[in-house]
Amino acid sequence: MGKLIVVENDTVEGTDKHNVSGNATNTAPPPAPPTIAYSGFGDFDYVGQMTGELSDFVSIGGKPVALKTSTSSLNIGEDVAPVGKHSGPAGKNFVLPSPAPITPSLSISDPIGEGNPNVISGSSFVKVDGVEVLLDGDKIDTCDGMSVPMNSTVTAENQDFVSCSA
Repeated sequence: MGKLIVVENDTVEGTDKHNVSGNATNTAPPPAPPTIAYSGFGDFDYVGQMTGELSDFVSIGGKPVALKTSTSSLNIGEDVAPVGKHSGPAGKNFVLPSPAPITPSLSISDPIGEGNPNVISGSSFVKVDGVEVLLDGDKIDTCDGMSVPMNSTVTAENQDFVSCSA
């Protein structure tokens, strides 16, 4: 059975690691200051969609097809503290863990937002103007500050009738 072809606004989800900086509680006794500078890295949820560099030639159900040259972007508000899942305070699994960071003070110091299909993504059989189309389950290299590849996955949700062989 084939895989569905990815189109505009299909979901991209995964986990990025980002460098963060902010404050930590100082465990030294007074007269030491109550906080000290913190820097480390943590995990951040990537919740976005395929939105950029889509096909201007082929569409399915009125939506442009996503290609291996397309890009993803975070959903609106995902990078806005304190509620966005891709903002400093929303991180988890912080390294360096000690002293523990004061999460409301944290900010991500890496570029955030864009994702690009991994080199292994795309159909080997279906191409648009010589560029592979993206398929359901393809890996996306999202904005990981540690350059970890294939940290997110695209899911075909906006069309359910055109599929192709991987």
